[in-house]
Amino acid sequence: MAPQLVSKPPIRLACVEVSSFRRLVNTRLDLEQATTILVGANNSGKTSLLTVLRNFLGEKGGFKSYDLSLAHWPALRRLASVWEELADDPVTNSKELESWQAQLSTLLSCMPVVDLWFEASEGAYHHVEPFLTSLKWSGGPVGVRLRVEPASTVEELQALAWSYREARNPVSNLDKKGHAWPIDLLDYWLRHTSDLRRITAYRLDPTKGPATTGTLTSMQQLPADAQPVDIAHVRRIIRVDLVPAQRGLGAEEDDARTGSVTARPGLFSNQLLKFARQHLNVETSGNGKSKDLIAAIANAQAELDETIYTALEPSIEDVEVLGYPSLHDPQKIRFRTRIETADLLAHSTAVQYQLNTTSADALLPEHSIGLGYQNLQSLSFQLVSFRAARLNPPKGPPAAVHLVMLEEPEAHLHVQVQRIFPSKAHGLICPKDDVYSNLCSQLLISTHSSHLAHADSFAHLRYVRRVPLQPGDVMPTTEVVNLGNAFGTDKETRIFAERYFRVQHADLLFSDAAIFVEGTSERMLIPLFIERDFPVLRRKYISLLDIGGSHAHRLRPLVERLGIPTAVVTDLDPVIPRTTDKGRTVRAAVHIAGQADLECGNDTLTSWHPKLTNFQAFAAPGTAELEWTSETGVKVRFAWQVPVVAASNQWPSSFEDSLVLSNIAWFKSLDKKVDPDTGVLARPRGALGRVVDTVVDHPQHDELLEALHKLLRGSFSKGDFAATMFENITNGEAVTCPPYIADALAWLQAQLSPRTDEAP
Repeated sequence: MAPQLVSKPPIRLACVEVSSFRRLVNTRLDLEQATTILVGANNSGKTSLLTVLRNFLGEKGGFKSYDLSLAHWPALRRLASVWEELADDPVTNSKELESWQAQLSTLLSCMPVVDLWFEASEGAYHHVEPFLTSLKWSGGPVGVRLRVEPASTVEELQALAWSYREARNPVSNLDKKGHAWPIDLLDYWLRHTSDLRRITAYRLDPTKGPATTGTLTSMQQLPADAQPVDIAHVRRIIRVDLVPAQRGLGAEEDDARTGSVTARPGLFSNQLLKFARQHLNVETSGNGKSKDLIAAIANAQAELDETIYTALEPSIEDVEVLGYPSLHDPQKIRFRTRIETADLLAHSTAVQYQLNTTSADALLPEHSIGLGYQNLQSLSFQLVSFRAARLNPPKGPPAAVHLVMLEEPEAHLHVQVQRIFPSKAHGLICPKDDVYSNLCSQLLISTHSSHLAHADSFAHLRYVRRVPLQPGDVMPTTEVVNLGNAFGTDKETRIFAERYFRVQHADLLFSDAAIFVEGTSERMLIPLFIERDFPVLRRKYISLLDIGGSHAHRLRPLVERLGIPTAVVTDLDPVIPRTTDKGRTVRAAVHIAGQADLECGNDTLTSWHPKLTNFQAFAAPGTAELEWTSETGVKVRFAWQVPVVAASNQWPSSFEDSLVLSNIAWFKSLDKKVDPDTGVLARPRGALGRVVDTVVDHPQHDELLEALHKLLRGSFSKGDFAATMFENITNGEAVTCPPYIADALAWLQAQLSPRTDEAP
């Protein structure tokens, strides 16, 4: 996809730093000027990132007690236990001021915080002026902190403490297992949600932030005398809208009309109705009002009034015969309708689709159209509606920055649509008129779709990574990895990775672990071995990538940044260097047995790990040779062919001959295999038949190895062989997994098995 051409506005949201919200303990998210895409495995924190921004900046935000980070629950409960011991209302007692100030500090340190860092030029001075810390500002970063504050002063804290004490006192002697409210402070806030809806804004010092790119370890400390800033200033800078994941598109129309236009956001008609009520039920003045629409409504109302009177006139005359109205009564009955334009769309067939251009009567209601089309229409209109609402605020100018967040927009969308969606969606939220060219529109998408994620370059991808629980940690945490700089200055490797992912549609970015394999046979058969022999791996989301031994090392930077355990199953590729008549050195592929001057021809093993110079050392590798650990603790397990004990320690050099040497008896049995239904000899044909012939004709293991080498490197179809083996293993044939692969899978299973000190 061609890069998005977006003019540079005077201000944009550059990054967000989050603390103390769910598992976002200290998390930094860098944002692109146009579109940023969040990827990652389930339960990694993608939704939490969208939610915390909505709660702080959305029109209907607000936090709940269980949004508070689990790491702070013990401190909050200790604080509440102190309040339970209060004998008198502390508001009436000015003693122990230092103690209350310490408690206030503890409380605020447990609250969710988000730091917004804007990149602004001098032209954005009027937007950022309330947040500047220096009169000499001439452009650069501008920081704003938003913090949940159930209490901002000692007096407010004392009132909160006493309110909690009064609620807790009647049930304090009851067993907490009875769940009498409130069990603790967190339970108290489940009812007193307004305490967690109080948000305060502060200026940040640009000389002390934002944090450098990479993992955020801590956020800027506010000075003790920091003064709050009117949060209305923040609302004027940035507007945030969220499109949640669409969950209910398949229901029938009758179930959708519940009286609430937000009950079914997936329906295009509901989005249309919401937009109409915001923008069509208009008065005769104000921004964005349509004179033509107002005139049309007035004319329609007048005509309708007259028609109603004409229809009811006989009944009205009958009333007049009875003497009403009298002289002193109102003399004329008239009718005045009030047409609410949007209500004209509030019925089940308000939105219909014309099936062809030749027949105006060939119309179907919305719920008869495919779910993919419904979702695309709904998403598109929601984005357009957000743009309209941003450009026509109730008062004041439009927000300088508009951040639109989409959660899993891929639901029901065709693959081709997913690939183009990010760029098209951004175009829908951008104002069209040049007069708005100074406004910034940014799109933040979370997705589980590899097609949508790979529609753009790595520069737009942010990998939301689950950080494993470390000794001493209370809970696992989340970090966001900027994949745009995963490959550093290695442009060639970055281009290879982007092209590979775009072609393969790999799901590595959403996996619990990864397995890199050499070729087709491994890619087809290893999943069967996992399904049969490794129950823990079977329950995990494993990404299997056919990357080839000569290219696996190119993904090393990506493996390091993703931080997921990885097994690299590859071939030794033994070669012997020879000098040609012209003096050039060439390396010819050979089998291992009986050869001298062997070298490893696999770039992954020679340039990444284990980098052994003595070829014989590959025969009996130890843990140090098999495992590689990055500076950040990412573990990779390498696997290559080793001598097969069951075949007199013959040393294979590919997956196929290792598979054969590990199952000699089984391949021999196929030579005399009989069809159980007919009793006729059912000896295999094709590639499998050629392997069986080779095994039967070479009873000596050393001769068999040499013969297999010649067979596999001749006119042999590895694809046919793999497909036939796949069929046999699927049918329950007792085929042993080559030991070097089984050992690697056992290692990977151990990495993904839950520790004894954490939940699975």
